[in-house]
Amino acid sequence: MNQHARVTVTLTEAVAATKNARSDFQPDVHNHIPGSVLRGAVAAIWIRQLGPEITTTPEFARIFDGEGTFGPLHTLGSQPIPLSVQVHKYEPERTCQKLWWDAALGEIAEDCPDCRYPLEFSKGQSRGSVDFTTRIMTALSTDGVAKDGHLFRQKALRQDQRMHGWLYGEAVAALKLNDTPITSVLLGSRRSLRGSATVELEHDAVPEPVECIGNDIILRLASPGVFVDDFGLPSQVPNLIELTHVLGVKAINVDQHWTRWDEVGGWHAASGLPKPAERAVAAGSTYRVRCAEQPSETALRALMARGVGLRRREGFGALFRPEAPRAVRSWTGSVAPLRQRPQLLPAFRNRLDGLRRGTTDDAVFRRALENMRNAPDTYVQAFRTMLDITDADLYEKLLDFLEQG
Repeated sequence: MNQHARVTVTLTEAVAATKNARSDFQPDVHNHIPGSVLRGAVAAIWIRQLGPEITTTPEFARIFDGEGTFGPLHTLGSQPIPLSVQVHKYEPERTCQKLWWDAALGEIAEDCPDCRYPLEFSKGQSRGSVDFTTRIMTALSTDGVAKDGHLFRQKALRQDQRMHGWLYGEAVAALKLNDTPITSVLLGSRRSLRGSATVELEHDAVPEPVECIGNDIILRLASPGVFVDDFGLPSQVPNLIELTHVLGVKAINVDQHWTRWDEVGGWHAASGLPKPAERAVAAGSTYRVRCAEQPSETALRALMARGVGLRRREGFGALFRPEAPRAVRSWTGSVAPLRQRPQLLPAFRNRLDGLRRGTTDDAVFRRALENMRNAPDTYVQAFRTMLDITDADLYEKLLDFLEQG
């Protein structure tokens, strides 16, 4: 069995993975599925089918409490913008040719050379929109009865979205029970009312390698990171000894880092108690680490799936490799030929919701391509270009451009 596997979860019901309580006591939810939620949902299936005594076995401890990794599950839109990236402080103009300036790659600017709007460093916000729904909920008494006058609103991730992440190490075995693959889970809170999702596991999938420039590697956190120094106190930077062990080459020092502090906690469903809150480095934090020599591609891929820091089995310290978005202006010339047949634009518009959820079915469009033998090459290429775009926000802006004529 491979040391890693790619997980794809499709939400068949709305899912609310709640965050720490806010100061106004209003429930808030994550815009993705944290690794701790996936781990808890799978562990609950083991306990339900094998009984509570399974939690005392070495196998359960190795898979769910060992050194394996349950990574967070993201859509493209829910991924954080790295803190090393400068973005427009205000909405960029359509004439802007660049949207990201990445200080980790040596790119620094005060303002956009096209629109002259000022730039600011990312705060780790999502790179795109995430599809939510809102439900009216009611608080329950200790007897499980609805309390009068205790209605509240709660957001939840809308159903039919598809999210992806990685399992690493012993955690890969979690999604097989008695040699039978686990294909459905219940995620988040209020699982008697919502939270159903299907699960697919790809053992042959290969993670992207961590970014490497010469002897430097660039680490970008897709989830909060939990790091400690030699005295066990919270640290802003990952442990160099850990990186040396995983990479197989000496990690000399962290040359630069762009970080923000965060506080993480959670809820332990098995005990019915809150987890202790502790300081962590926020998702989107970025590090440029100098190594004695260039790590192998195999090691860089392993590090991507494994993550860094403590509590990786709960989804902390997950890594990702973002691709800078291309500005609308750089695409308009490629898709402009679609204006020749405006009657097809409503079909592209209907495709937007599925693209945002990661569940597009392009069979109809592919068949249409096969019937375009007599169409101009520029039109066929424009058609293919629209189908190849995975960024829903960019896709929507290009549709607006096409519909304006």
